[in-house]
Amino acid sequence: MTGAAVPSGPDRAALAAAAADLGRAAAEIRRLAGSPLALLTGGGRPVPCRHYPLGDVYDRDSHAQYYFHTHRQAEAGHIHLFLRARGMPPGLVPQVATADADPPCHLVAVGLGEDGWPETLFTTNRWVTGEAWYSAAAVAAMLPRFRPRGGGRLAALSLLLSSLVALAEPEVADLAMRRDAAVAAWAAGHGGDPLEDERLEVTSQAPLDLGRLVASVLGA
Repeated sequence: MTGAAVPSGPDRAALAAAAADLGRAAAEIRRLAGSPLALLTGGGRPVPCRHYPLGDVYDRDSHAQYYFHTHRQAEAGHIHLFLRARGMPPGLVPQVATADADPPCHLVAVGLGEDGWPETLFTTNRWVTGEAWYSAAAVAAMLPRFRPRGGGRLAALSLLLSSLVALAEPEVADLAMRRDAAVAAWAAGHGGDPLEDERLEVTSQAPLDLGRLVASVLGA
């Protein structure tokens, strides 16, 4: 995965700070548990479809939310990242709403490798999470607001995820655009409501190398 481009001025300083935060968070996770997966599950094998932690991590200040789960015993699992409506920039309107009073938008999922560390980024179809569906442009506008804080023992993971999104904003925005293109192509080829078609699950994906992502910013 290519790293985020580093602009000059305050934005470059913010990216460098995010890279430093990510490195510090990763070191703390290694100290606490060895990997994000072990930190989330306590070192045990995750139960398929169960959310880790129970009740999710939800920051009531930023309205950022995330949880880990796995669908099958054979896979390491992934972390779904959301922003709820109360944390979004004003003026964003979902293309498909939900009955939730503070509906979430799925920003991206972070796939974990066998070592328990992030190795992919991917997006999913609406039926997967039951989210309020926003356009790719709206998702891109939300990314700077995904800044979960706290989480007790998971505070280091919250920092790692917020730093990751800050560094990989261009890549995540591109995945959202590819997601919309995939949904449109599916609708053209299959008819019906593509957002509820369970034959379409993962809508875009890209590899992720945390070390390379950080080095691309700090090296610049």
